[in-house]
Amino acid sequence: MIDCQTIPFSQKLQQQRMTQAQNILGSRVVKHIICFVLYLFGVDRKSISDLLSNPPGTIRSIIRAILHDGLPALEDRRRSSSTFLSPLKKSFKITIRTEGQSVIVDFGAAGELKIPRQNTLQIRVILLTLLDNNLISTREVSEALGFSTVHTLKLSQKLHTDDISALIDKRKGQMQEYRFTPEVKAELIQQFVLDIVSSGKSSGKLLAEHLQERSELTLSERSIRDHIRKLGLSRIKRSLPHLLSTLKKN
Repeated sequence: MIDCQTIPFSQKLQQQRMTQAQNILGSRVVKHIICFVLYLFGVDRKSISDLLSNPPGTIRSIIRAILHDGLPALEDRRRSSSTFLSPLKKSFKITIRTEGQSVIVDFGAAGELKIPRQNTLQIRVILLTLLDNNLISTREVSEALGFSTVHTLKLSQKLHTDDISALIDKRKGQMQEYRFTPEVKAELIQQFVLDIVSSGKSSGKLLAEHLQERSELTLSERSIRDHIRKLGLSRIKRSLPHLLSTLKKN
């Protein structure tokens, strides 16, 4: 408990600080603060009434209002807005709409977020994150993504627990495999042999460059290396030049 009887008080500092506080907060707010502090320090309501020259009923009302409503009760409740509290942020509704080749997330006065429709993963992450934070409804997200509400809720849960990787299309590997048609694989094998014969070496980077030049095929180095491994070509990379040299001699 704070013992105020042993604390020295300065009348000069009191007057300076009271004047400063009243200029900033207003005399009414300052008086209400003093009233509540005295109440917290254990002063009885009658003594507070005598010190502040306010009727006991007024002191009782001030204390009850502060305990019930908090800081706003320090001011005149008839005011339309506070003179010292920060204004409350106005709530706004987030809406989703499609315009041309873009999905628009409208935050009202805060602005809009424009996402290209082909960026499906980006759209899913943003909309499901808003859903997970209860900023938009399941129905709005499911309509925008073209999913059922049940599937949308499952995706939202997966994003929350497993991060973005849970939203990546698991068919990506199959789609990449489909891109490497038998014709493309034949070109890859042929170019691999040509590189070995001409220079005795081959790499994903060289194969990508040579396939682009010779066959106008645009393939990533990573995909090429992956298929070289799958086709077993990496195992004959060192033995093939020797076998070709032996074949020429014979």
